[in-house]
Amino acid sequence: MTILTVILAILAFGCLVIVHEFGHFMAAKAAGVHVLEFWVGMGPSFAHKKIGETDFKLCILPFGGACVMEGEDTEQDQPGTLAGAPIGWRALILAAGALMNFLLGFLIVLILTLPQTQGTEPVIQGFADGFPSQGESMLMKGDRILSIDGYRVLLTSDVTTGLSLGTDTSYDIVVQRNGEKKELHDVKLEPAEYDGVQRYGVDFTVKQLTVVDKVKNAVYRSYDYARLVWISLKQLVSGQVGIDQMSGPVGVTDVLVQTAQSSMTSFFLLIAFISINLGVMNLLPLPALDGGRLLFVLIELIARKPVPRKYEGYIHFGGFAILMLLMVYVTWQDILRLLGVA
Repeated sequence: MTILTVILAILAFGCLVIVHEFGHFMAAKAAGVHVLEFWVGMGPSFAHKKIGETDFKLCILPFGGACVMEGEDTEQDQPGTLAGAPIGWRALILAAGALMNFLLGFLIVLILTLPQTQGTEPVIQGFADGFPSQGESMLMKGDRILSIDGYRVLLTSDVTTGLSLGTDTSYDIVVQRNGEKKELHDVKLEPAEYDGVQRYGVDFTVKQLTVVDKVKNAVYRSYDYARLVWISLKQLVSGQVGIDQMSGPVGVTDVLVQTAQSSMTSFFLLIAFISINLGVMNLLPLPALDGGRLLFVLIELIARKPVPRKYEGYIHFGGFAILMLLMVYVTWQDILRLLGVA
């Protein structure tokens, strides 16, 4: 582990938060809402410059950032305040951070995809010798795999993901065969040694990629990243994954460092995944998150009057306190893992 890769990982993670806050900043400026402060980093500031009404600050901790808007947590509803902005603009301002994370993740994936000249598609080209699950009622050459146990297959990599999510080695698979959808039940698929390599034994079609293919693949991969976050959240809620298996900034930085040492392409794909992850998590309708604030905007839209800012503030404060406690716990678990204790 070199100092350079550690610094790179920390800065990359910090930049994702800054991009998120910059989304809020741009939307607020477009809506005419006054942005009082914009922080790059967290903690005490060591440099600042005021441009217009905004005081831009550089802070000592490279993690995080903030966009402080006028009237954010008060009853003020004068022009130029967040509370005084039209409800549509307020919703856009609150969602803009997550949208910027989605956009950044997609652009990173697209930039890494554009140089590729060949790729695979989830169309079966053939099978390894001895592959058992082939035939009319099983898989056949030319089948396009559409879903595995309900998990929609858009890219070839989704096949592996769909299989990994299963709890058994038999799957219900939907394929497109001769232009028609066909449901296949109890298709047995498990890794085995074929030609000296441990794999599933299915070979997929290789094709030349057009620019349209590359853009489409970038969209699909970005979508895959988002739905993997949702799957992880479902596993967390259902108890399949424990809170102690979550990672905070320390754990994420450690993974980024390890990935950067092995492959810069994998490093930037991980950055894209984390960026989209931040976008999804921030839109969850939980107090203190952007999604929680959007929920109050929705309530105002339905009830035709806002929840008193005082009570909304209490709810967000409580949510923030819980999130901070969770962050402390997760960070402590990260540190224990790094020390080899957990």
